Amino acid sequence: MQTKADSGALRGGIALPDTRYSPFAALWRRLRTNRAALVALVFLTALILAALFAPWLAPHGYHEQFRGAETRPPLSRVSIEAQGGAVSGHREELFLLGTDQNARDTFSRLIYGARVSVTVGVLAALIGLVVGVLIGLASGFYQGWLDALLMRLTDTVFAFPSVLLAVAITAVLDRPSLWVVFLALGAVGWTGLARVVRAQVLGIKTLDYIAAAHALGVSDARILWRHILPNCLGPIVVVVTLSIGGNILGEAGLSFLGLGVQEPYPSWGGMLAEARENYRYAWWLGVFPGLAIVFTVLAFNLLGDGLRDAFDVRTKE
Repeated sequence: MQTKADSGALRGGIALPDTRYSPFAALWRRLRTNRAALVALVFLTALILAALFAPWLAPHGYHEQFRGAETRPPLSRVSIEAQGGAVSGHREELFLLGTDQNARDTFSRLIYGARVSVTVGVLAALIGLVVGVLIGLASGFYQGWLDALLMRLTDTVFAFPSVLLAVAITAVLDRPSLWVVFLALGAVGWTGLARVVRAQVLGIKTLDYIAAAHALGVSDARILWRHILPNCLGPIVVVVTLSIGGNILGEAGLSFLGLGVQEPYPSWGGMLAEARENYRYAWWLGVFPGLAIVFTVLAFNLLGDGLRDAFDVRTKE
């Protein structure tokens, strides 16, 4: 006897879709079978929470200095002279990841540095999302001279190095800052998404329900936003997720060159730049920021791969 759980099986020789789950529930059901993507999702959730609550999670301030505790290795316990208050004395401090040459806690600076990486990665990806989707929709839907113009613009921007753009923006503003990194990455990060959206639109616009919408007199704007864009969400989510990891890597590179966040606020790339002068006798100053960049970018890539498989309904469950 066929049970209710047999939904989606062959009935009368025809494979029927499983309608027990909403699209998001079905997406989660396929995603949770990918262990690497789940581990990446847990890691990124913890990272984002740590970045949001850095002032409460970090044991010390990112600029707080402990005189006499310069370049101490990880798990060092240092007796620090108590400053301020009516009672003088000493207290013992534990530095989980050691201290830098300026006697600042590496672990605390690493947590605050996550704020920069997450902020730049997400905001630059949002810029790429808006610009890329608009250009991809217009180019794929209307084609003709508009398609040729927008695609040549996309090719030109794609060939423009983000580092060179950051240098140009810095020269105009006469001051390197987080906004320089944000503008540089956001200005060139939409090209890949625009191409993906255009390719999706070219395939979707030939389907029967789009022709029926045209026959009923539905406006182009309504067709784009109500009928075409929702069917492009899968590839869009995957590309945006992967672009966040690329933006984090780009921010680290620009900060390493001194074009990003300036001292005393920490960034992972800036911490790597400071570690160059001390790597021979203070290995931890470069290892931990480097591992943070590697694991974060890897997590976004694994999550993007998992989402790609989850959105593909042809994936075997």
